[in-house]
Amino acid sequence: EESHRRPPPVHLDVVVDRRVPVVGYLLLVSALLALSSSGVAFDWQSGPTPEMKTLWRFVSTAATFACLGWKSMTWEEWNKFSAMDLAVWIPLAGLNYGFMCTAFVVALEMTSMVNTFILSNLASLIIIGSKFATGSPVLLLEGLGAAIGFLGALICAAAPSTEPSDPSAGDPSADHDNHLATTGNFLAFLASIATAIYLTIAKTLRPKVDLFLFLFLLFFDSTLFLLLYMILFSHQPVRILSAHPTLGLFGWLHPALDRLPLELYSALVCNGVGTAGFIAIMKYFDPVVVSMVMLMEPVFASVMGAAAGVS
Repeated sequence: EESHRRPPPVHLDVVVDRRVPVVGYLLLVSALLALSSSGVAFDWQSGPTPEMKTLWRFVSTAATFACLGWKSMTWEEWNKFSAMDLAVWIPLAGLNYGFMCTAFVVALEMTSMVNTFILSNLASLIIIGSKFATGSPVLLLEGLGAAIGFLGALICAAAPSTEPSDPSAGDPSADHDNHLATTGNFLAFLASIATAIYLTIAKTLRPKVDLFLFLFLLFFDSTLFLLLYMILFSHQPVRILSAHPTLGLFGWLHPALDRLPLELYSALVCNGVGTAGFIAIMKYFDPVVVSMVMLMEPVFASVMGAAAGVS
């Protein structure tokens, strides 16, 4: 009778030790430093509107990634995307990335660089908040970090970007500056929401195709959305499609120091190392980790801004 007894089931707990290679941490630090310098690069550019600065950055970066990744733009690579990816998710990622960058640059014109960087890098808090709202598990340290970050954002948003004036003086310019700073802070916070959406989509789509092809599509779609917006709401839509050094789509090609050289820096360093680096390391890190690292950008941005003489 004992010979017919089945042996008791064996339960195995398999633990996968997934280590992040050294190159992953190097990419993380390099991307952080590269993107932290973007505020200084934008402030150095004089003449064009914030929207045009962003459009130049998109066009130059899309062209750069098209040159770097032309070998990967094959039918085999394109077919890795589903129809839903091409029709919905990639355009949605491009729309949110475009809004994020445009809101960031516009906010730089309205409030301080430090405020802009802090309030536009709260994506980790938004991702953790969405986890909490949907009932997904949130780690203790994630929740604690989110609470501290949210408190810091409130302090930053409440602080005026200009020197307080005497209320009895009734200075209308001071009220206008404070209102402008508040609007800039709000725009920077909206940029954080767009960042959270863009990072979540990028985490899903990036492993499907070559990195350069994904980045080209991201910046190409961002260019189309921003260009369409500028043409629809511009008083001189024809001038936008020109090489005018301030108002034209191709004005960044002028050889002046704050045009072509600065755009090449933005495309190769800020986006080539910064944006591409953050997307590449999603192979090893969760979007929450990436967005948490982005919270350190204001520290490096303020140091770089002080060194460059901009605030």
